[in-house]
Amino acid sequence: MSRRLARASGDARGDQGAAVVWTLALIPLLLLAFSASAVAGALAVARQRVATAADVAVLAAAQALADPCAAADRAAHANGTTLVACSVEADDVTVTVSRPAPELVVRIAGMLGGDPPDLSSTARAGPP
Repeated sequence: MSRRLARASGDARGDQGAAVVWTLALIPLLLLAFSASAVAGALAVARQRVATAADVAVLAAAQALADPCAAADRAAHANGTTLVACSVEADDVTVTVSRPAPELVVRIAGMLGGDPPDLSSTARAGPP
């Protein structure tokens, strides 16, 4: 069979190895997509944990009888965060806690030449 007839009849000899080329081209794209989703997931979880730590710290401060900011500091440290600010005004307590970015985010940012900021959250307890 001549080459012209082979193409017309649907013989795929000219496409041999195309799947390998496509696979080799798509693997880095899939790895990039997986890495981006892993970083986004790590950041989302870390932000939620910092927000939860702020909520726990402000509730501990609101329930404390003697030194509300000391109670907020203990609660923040128990949840792996650092108390950045604490203010008590009448019946309102406001706390801000902070935590470094997750290790995965720090490594990716380091490879890209950046420095990720600390994650922080502020919570308030008191009458509406």
